[in-house]
Amino acid sequence: MNQIKNIEDKVSKRKQQIKKMKESFTEMVTYQPLPVSKIVGNVPEETKLIILVDIVGFSKFTSRQQLYAVYLLQHYILKKLVKNTLNFEKKLRVTNFIPTGDGCYIIADNCKPEVALHFLVSLTGGFQYVKIEDCQNNGLRVAATFGKCIPFFDLARKKNFVGEGMNEASRILSGGQKYMEEIFIKEHPQAKEADIKVFSKNSLFLAKSLCEKQLLEDYQECYEKLYELEEVTDKHGKKRDVWCLQHVL
Repeated sequence: MNQIKNIEDKVSKRKQQIKKMKESFTEMVTYQPLPVSKIVGNVPEETKLIILVDIVGFSKFTSRQQLYAVYLLQHYILKKLVKNTLNFEKKLRVTNFIPTGDGCYIIADNCKPEVALHFLVSLTGGFQYVKIEDCQNNGLRVAATFGKCIPFFDLARKKNFVGEGMNEASRILSGGQKYMEEIFIKEHPQAKEADIKVFSKNSLFLAKSLCEKQLLEDYQECYEKLYELEEVTDKHGKKRDVWCLQHVL
């Protein structure tokens, strides 16, 4: 009798599972999204601190090294954030992490420039000392700006962001990196490609509007060189002024 009862229970559970699968499939087939105009019109823009983190040399890693590096970066960022929370006057309120493959976006609430800078200078330099499995770790490149963005839920049903601020952080990183390499080549015309890459590691690129030079000077013990990059041009021809803090410790 017990065996029959167990079989009946299993059959009943299986029928319930099939019913839920059918309901889910029907919901997917019949799903009609709201008109885009209604969605876009009702979502307000938010001003956020947008930080883009890039692992230097990531594409040269093997697949397993890349996975290892991603986990190490996650642990490293969380460790920095925990330490940041201990300083109540300069505590950064992070709301989202968005993976990019070779790094991530860190989205934080709008804050005072000194709060943003306090976290950023602590973030950039230390990762070079984190050992990545059987490969050379050249550290991080980081870009940051205050900007407008709009939240939405992606296909994985996770909160994500789009907007001018997200694009601006990406342009600051790529444009600032290119600018710095051009400066180095001019100063060192005989330099090899490897030298250029070493020169560009552990750089923090900031939108000039993020903070004044006087505030950067208050943190001068945290970096070796400060560059004022004027009219950094992106691939669309848009120009912007950028601070570059290099070899942040």
